[in-house]
Amino acid sequence: MSRVMKVIMMVGALISSSVWADQEAARDTVIGVVDSFRTEIIADKSELANNAPLLAQRIDKILTPVIDFDDFSKKVMGKYYRRATPDQRVRFATVTKDTLLKTYGGSLLELDPDKIKVLPLGPQREGREVKVDVDFTMGDGSPLNLSFFMEDYGNDSWKLSNVVINNINFGLTFRKQFSVMMQQNHNKIDAAIDAWKQSLEKKS
Repeated sequence: MSRVMKVIMMVGALISSSVWADQEAARDTVIGVVDSFRTEIIADKSELANNAPLLAQRIDKILTPVIDFDDFSKKVMGKYYRRATPDQRVRFATVTKDTLLKTYGGSLLELDPDKIKVLPLGPQREGREVKVDVDFTMGDGSPLNLSFFMEDYGNDSWKLSNVVINNINFGLTFRKQFSVMMQQNHNKIDAAIDAWKQSLEKKS
C-alpha cells in the first residue's frame, strides 16, 4: 500500500471517529433528559399528579435547555412564518411551549421508571440530525417508542429538532394541522394561533 493511501485511510478513520463521537454526544444529551424524567418527574409522581403548576415547572426546567421552541415554532408555522409579525411569532412560540408542557406533561407520570431504555445509535442519515431511539413502557404495560432527532447547535450543545412517537412524526403532523387552521380561519394568523392553542388543549 502506498504512503499516500495510508495517509488517506488514516485521515478517513480520524474523521469517522470524530463524527461518531459527536453522535454519541447527542445520545448522551437524551440520556440526561431521560434520567431527569426519572428523578425529577416520575420519582415525585404522587406529589406532581396533584400539582399541575409544579409539574409544568419541572418539565420546563428539563426540556427548555434542549429544545429551541422558537425554531420548533418556525418549522410548525412553515410558509406562514414569513408572513407573521415579530409579535405573532413570539406569541405562537409561547403558546406552543406553554400548551405542550401543560398538555403532554401528565403523560410522563404514567411511565414505568424501570422500563426506560435509551438504545444504541443505529445507522444515521446524512445531515445535521442524529436519531436517538428510546423505548418506554407505560404503567399499564403498553410500549411507547420515541425517536428523538437531535441537532448540533455547536459548542457541544445538542437540541431536539423533532420527535417521532410510535411512528407518528409530530413535527410534520403539527405543521399540517396549523396549515389547516390557517385555511379554516381565512389565513388570519392571530385567529389560527387561537385555534392552535385550543386544539392542543383538547389533547389533554
